[in-house]
Amino acid sequence: MSAKDRGRRGKNLKRSTETRRIRTTFRVYAEGVSTEPEYIDALKRLPEFANAVSVEVSIEEAGATPMHLVESACADKRRANLDIDFYWCMFDVEYPQPHPYLDRARQMANDNGVHLAISNPCFEIWLILHHRQHGGHLTTDEAIQLRRRLDGSDGKHLDGSLYTRLTDNAISRAQALRKRHQLDGTEFPGDNPSSSVDKFVTHIRELIKSTSEPDTNNDRRPLT
Repeated sequence: MSAKDRGRRGKNLKRSTETRRIRTTFRVYAEGVSTEPEYIDALKRLPEFANAVSVEVSIEEAGATPMHLVESACADKRRANLDIDFYWCMFDVEYPQPHPYLDRARQMANDNGVHLAISNPCFEIWLILHHRQHGGHLTTDEAIQLRRRLDGSDGKHLDGSLYTRLTDNAISRAQALRKRHQLDGTEFPGDNPSSSVDKFVTHIRELIKSTSEPDTNNDRRPLT
């Protein structure tokens, strides 16, 4: 290889390094071993998502309590050797038998900068909102059965492409439910039905938008 060729190759590599955007990293702690990870995997397959964000789903153990998830997230966040920008815990309230220590888990997450995506009574209400608005109180079993009727699934797995097409509907409906509970003065965990998974999805979308905008300052540092 001539000196001229070596110089041209070095210049191209330098330009590539300078313009490559660094993906923002998320770690999500979830109690569900199939539905929640499959939903997140569907988001990750979207081209704009893959270019801007890296998401790792951590299943501590099947059916882990919200308190256990938050404790794990907080412990990992305190470790300086983990290159993670945002920590999220995704869990259910459950009904008629709610998980223990829900308020304590929420307070610990807030104190440690861990984000929460909570569904009441369960993650299925978030999936239901992709298909229709639902304002009536639900037990966990009722939510699972309604979701199955709406998407024709066995309740254990989901069609990711179907749900990514309907995400905008779910976001607006989840926001409307949250506003209704606020106006009614209904406080957690009495805010059944509700889901704040929309905040997780919106967080990612905002990051995608920010990384796709022209960078006049040539600043490629990850968002924090």
